Formats: sequence, C-alpha cells, structure tokens
Amino acid sequence: MLVVDDSEVERELMTLTLREAFPGADITTAEHPTVAKALCGEQAFDCVLLDYNMPETDGVTLASELRSISAYLPIVLTTSVGDEMLAAEALRSGVSDYIPKSRITAESLSRTVARSIHACGQARVIDEQRAELETFAYALAHDFKQPIRQISTFTQMISEELDPKERHGVDQHLTFLRDAARRLGKLVDVMSQYTLLNQPPKLTEVHLDKVLDEVRASLGPLLAERGAELAAAPTRARVRGNEPLMTQVLQNLVVNGLTYNKSAAPRVEVTIDQGIDHCYIAVEDNGIGIDAEYLADIFKPLVRLHTSSEYAGSGLGLTLARKAVLAQGGQIWCRSTPGAGSVFHIRAPTWRATRRRAGRGRRAG
Repeated sequence: MLVVDDSEVERELMTLTLREAFPGADITTAEHPTVAKALCGEQAFDCVLLDYNMPETDGVTLASELRSISAYLPIVLTTSVGDEMLAAEALRSGVSDYIPKSRITAESLSRTVARSIHACGQARVIDEQRAELETFAYALAHDFKQPIRQISTFTQMISEELDPKERHGVDQHLTFLRDAARRLGKLVDVMSQYTLLNQPPKLTEVHLDKVLDEVRASLGPLLAERGAELAAAPTRARVRGNEPLMTQVLQNLVVNGLTYNKSAAPRVEVTIDQGIDHCYIAVEDNGIGIDAEYLADIFKPLVRLHTSSEYAGSGLGLTLARKAVLAQGGQIWCRSTPGAGSVFHIRAPTWRATRRRAGRGRRAG
C-alpha cells in the first residue's frame, strides 16, 4: 500500500495503523504528489491512501491524476475536514472511499480499504465484461446479417423461377418473407448498436402510421393464431425517434397484451393523441391485468410475475421497451386493473416541437 501525506507524523501514524489492520503488508510512503505519481507509474499498489491537504495540489486532484495512470487503483482519501460536500466531490473525481482522520482506527481502516479494493475489482470485471459484450455484439450482428441476406436472395430467386401457373398465392408469401427479413435486418442493426453497445440511437422523423403497419405485418401470424384483433385508427402523427426501435416498442407491448390474456377474443387497441410538443400513445389490452403492487417492477429486467409454465416469455420485453422509449426522449408507464386489462402509456416528443426548438436555437445564435 502507498500512503501519501506531506506530514511525517501523519505518515508514521497511518503506517502504524495499517500494519495493525493488515499485518505483514508492504507499505510505502510519499511526502509529495510528484513522488506518489512516479511510484504509481513504476509499481502496482493494492491501495493508495491520500491526505486531502498537500502542497501544490489536493488529494482530490491527485486522485484524478492517479486514476489516469491506473484506471482501477483503489484510492482512499483521508482528511481532517470531515466535509460531506468534499466527500461527494472526491467520489466523483475517482476516489474509491473517504474517511475522516478523526475516525481512523485499525478496524475502520481495514473495512474501508477492503471495501475499496473490492469495489475497484468489481469495476474492472464489469468493464471487461462490457468489452466482451461489445465484441459479441459486433460478431452477432455480422453473423445474423449473412443468413438474413441469404433469405432475401433465395426468396427472390424462388420468385423468379416459379412457373407462372404455380405463382398463385406463393408470391404473396414470398413478399411476406422478404419483408420479414428486411425488418429483421433493420432490427439487428439497431439492437446491436443500441441494446448491446449502449450507443445512442439515431433520431429522425418517425411516422407512426408506418410503424403500426410494420407491427401488423410482423405480428400477422400471431394475431391469426390467437384469433386476436389489433385495432389502431389511421393517424398522421409524427414523433422524433428511431423507427426500428419505436416499432419494437409497440410490437413488444402488443405481444405483451396478447400473451398475458385469457380472453376468448384477445384485443389490443392503439390510440394516438397528437399534441403540439408531445404525442401520447396508449396501448390497451383486455388481458389479465397487473396488481398495483407490481406496477413498479414490471419494467425491471428478468422480472416475471408468473411462471413460464403459465405464460411464456423472457422477462425482458418491457425492460427493452422502456429503455428504447427513454433513449428516444420519451416516457412510458402503465395503469392496470386486475382482471380487466392494462394500458401502457407512451409520451414522445413530436417532430414539429423538435424543429421549432432547433429554429429558436438558430435565431438565438
């Protein structure tokens, strides 16, 4: 461990307390920030303990500089100030933990250092897993796109080679297949970039009529299988969003309404209220509904209110829907009556409002 303090007395006291807390530990001391940075550049420390008040700089600034040398270095700030605002600033600047000198004992120091080492170790694991996930996302997108292209290509070849006498009804099925491959290709693109890589989606003008047409086409077989109805009046509403993501949001909500539904005639109705600055979308079903005590949990990942034997599902549909809505600058919430169905509400910025704000910004500039 490394102790950084410009006071020789404080360095000796900290060293003695650390030896009591961690018998046999290898402890190095530094009286100046420059020496501390040089030491951290030369060797790997399990933890660095910094004094806040030092010559030429302070512990918070030094912590940030040490963090740039070693991204996962556990850093504990010690100070006689005991200011909570200082603690908050320190944590934002890369300090792992904070302890006032008046509270330092072998026991408290042992807990603080161990907690800092554990937290930094976890941060390293998380970042490594995120990097692996990004690599997986790129590979997944690449591997998915090839069979999607093959589906489109061979569908076109089948259509061209069919005898005119055999084309009755087949062309329509092939068109559905091509459209499904196209939608899947777009979804793979946006989901790999947004859901897996956490990159912000590109936001453009989205026509909700087109989105609803895509949802109907994608869910046509499911609606037919369930004898279900998807009702949605035509609308000219336009929102600022991402078309594949908005399509996936509404598709997930419709599927949710059909899945958790015991009605003999499942029905999902989408209504759209176009305002000046916001567009309000409601997706209402006649399903089993949700108890009020669970409404706060339904958007959490992998939360299932029923067993898989009762209702199939991954437990991620509503989580992804909420994440996609938030990424498009919107809001989503649910109101439900057990036994009578649920209504999912989406509040999305309109395209006109976005253009108007941009225009005001240009005039102000």
